[in-house]
Amino acid sequence: MKNLSAAILLLLAAWAGVANAQQVKNLDESAIIIPYRIEINNLKTTVILFPATIKSVDRGSRNILAEKVGDAENALKIKADRLDQPESNLSVITADGKLYSFIVDCTERPAYQAVDLRKQQNHEQSEINFTNRQLNLPLIKAKCDEVLSRKHFMNEKVRAQKMELKIEGIYLDQGSMYFGMSVTNHSHIDYPVEFCSFFTRDRKKVKRMALQEQEEKPLYASCDSTRIIPGKSTRHLVFAFPQFTISDSKLLVIDLYEKNGDRKLSLAIDGKQLLKARAL
Repeated sequence: MKNLSAAILLLLAAWAGVANAQQVKNLDESAIIIPYRIEINNLKTTVILFPATIKSVDRGSRNILAEKVGDAENALKIKADRLDQPESNLSVITADGKLYSFIVDCTERPAYQAVDLRKQQNHEQSEINFTNRQLNLPLIKAKCDEVLSRKHFMNEKVRAQKMELKIEGIYLDQGSMYFGMSVTNHSHIDYPVEFCSFFTRDRKKVKRMALQEQEEKPLYASCDSTRIIPGKSTRHLVFAFPQFTISDSKLLVIDLYEKNGDRKLSLAIDGKQLLKARAL
């Protein structure tokens, strides 16, 4: 009887092990964030400039010293406490919900002391989007300049807190889509731009949920390098995308965030507005 009970217990344990094994999932390659490699040492400070405000910093080792740069909330200073420390890692979360992962190497002669991740991402995105495409970056820039010169034919806009975001025209050329837009500051207070995001989102859902929205990443953004909308002024912008459409159940939502402020603009358009696009 004891042998039978022991056998049953073994079978149950084996069954539980199989059940647990079946619940384990392998990560898809698209879910894995590939880290950047950063070089630091104990005598020089390396500064990383992020596209958005830094919200959280996690160091793999206490020997990595990290802090924000004064009032520049999107800049991070990193340095090694000692030269002979082993390889470690660094993770940074920014205000736009993105996670940046770094492998940190300590070396006597770092190859650089400053990194602009916005330029790095623009370069990576250009390489991805222009692969197997007829258009290249100089042509995209030229098309954006042409959009700026075109007469406006759309007036989709949103106004809030004396700020106005408007779509003035959508254009198509060789599989690319161009959004001509403007931002008007009706107040006397300058509007420093934190970031601008484009998402296709389910009409029926108000809260942002990862499974119900998809980010549309631009090929190129033509905008003022200062990223500031002065008081009582208007800035014209052009965003270039691979051509896309959306279903009647979705909206394209454009969010514009103010740096060090709470003035946020959110403009939503439907698929019918996208279909009004004109040829360049």
